[in-house]
Amino acid sequence: MSIKRHLFFYNTISVFTALVVMLLVSGVTTHFTAENYRRQSMASMDVTATIEVQELLQGEEIIRKDWPALDHQLRTRGYALTVTTQEGDPVFSSLDPAQDRLYHEVGQEANWVEATPITIQSADMVMVGTISDNYSVVSVSTPAMPMFLGSKRPPAEIAVLSMVLSGMAAIVVIVALNLLFTRRQVRRLLAPVDALARAARRVEEGDFSQPVDYGGQDEFSSVCTAFNQMQEHLLAEREKSAAYERARTDLVSGISHDLRTPLTSVKGYIKGLRDGVAQTPERQLQYLDIAYRKACDMDILLQRLFDFSRLETGNLPLFPAPADLGDFVSHFVQEAGQEVEQEGGRVELHMIPAAHPVSMDSEQIYRVLNNLKDNALRYAGANPLILTLTVWRQGDMECVRFADNGHGVAQECLPRLFERFWREDQARSSQNGEGSGLGLYIAKCIIEAHGGTIRVKNDGGLVFEIALPRREDDCHG
Repeated sequence: MSIKRHLFFYNTISVFTALVVMLLVSGVTTHFTAENYRRQSMASMDVTATIEVQELLQGEEIIRKDWPALDHQLRTRGYALTVTTQEGDPVFSSLDPAQDRLYHEVGQEANWVEATPITIQSADMVMVGTISDNYSVVSVSTPAMPMFLGSKRPPAEIAVLSMVLSGMAAIVVIVALNLLFTRRQVRRLLAPVDALARAARRVEEGDFSQPVDYGGQDEFSSVCTAFNQMQEHLLAEREKSAAYERARTDLVSGISHDLRTPLTSVKGYIKGLRDGVAQTPERQLQYLDIAYRKACDMDILLQRLFDFSRLETGNLPLFPAPADLGDFVSHFVQEAGQEVEQEGGRVELHMIPAAHPVSMDSEQIYRVLNNLKDNALRYAGANPLILTLTVWRQGDMECVRFADNGHGVAQECLPRLFERFWREDQARSSQNGEGSGLGLYIAKCIIEAHGGTIRVKNDGGLVFEIALPRREDDCHG
């Protein structure tokens, strides 16, 4: 259940319970008050007591005008006494405020009779009065007020007190339920918060391995899930960064070796020329050719490093222009064929005569094909090496297939061929010269920058399939 629903549920329970308590308190108070009031009313209307009061108002005390003694006799029967002159001047009174109020409302207006007590009865009081020697002698019963909180109180006061008590009971219930709910809700809310705080401290210390374990189904569940996903992402990024740093370290080591090997050869052949080891013109020319090729190898490696740097910063320039992919590949085959033939191999081209219009940066695409050629020369392991290039059209794409007749690559290594710094065999790569692990990565970036794709598979050797978008103005030609 969500936090919002929990809050709504507990607030509803608190209010409902408080209302029920108010109704119960009011009902119980009303019941006992009414019952007590009924009993008091019945007591105040006791006929026997009324007859005795009438007899007292005709007894010796009234003849002697001994008002205190008469009042004492009346009080034993639940009555109080008031005596006034015929002109209304007070002579004696033991009435309480409620009795006095009733007397002024009813008794003063009554027509009392000489020597004959008259009884007047109201809802909650009995009044017995007579006239004796020009004195109005009136006895008033104790008001039938209900008992409430240990004393008799008027109904209006009882109603007010009942409402106050009901409200206080409701407040107590609401406070108690809120305290109970708050404690439970605080524990419930602090559990994921504490878990997140502990997880944050672990992340700060570099520990991404322990997920936040929270089984709730509220808003914190999504927060904890997002935090766990963040941890997984950070862990993956850290592992990726560590692998990247290891690859960079290997790259520096490999580049140092790859530069040192041709540089040592160049220095050796130049030293041989300087020391007169090559004494014939033919020998000297051979030394110069070897030194030049080694210098070219270093130039290629440095160019790849430069291209990689520009790719990493997003600054690799592309200048696409209309071109025919078939003509471009034919030109490449002519140039690459000479180098491959010097190594004892050959390059074959298969293409149906047709137009293959594309928009490409010829220099960069040439670099892609050249990287694939260099990769085959170094790692194909075929003797003689045969490179086969095929050009064809497939839908709106112009495609090039670059295949060698080598031993291919282990199937599990195929998805990693285009990763930067990755080499299938580190030792073999270093022994073969520029094993930087950048050539295929650069090739993939260049092809994708043209909006194309490059794939690799084993098929009687290693096969690369390149697809470039056909030029739009020729798509319907």
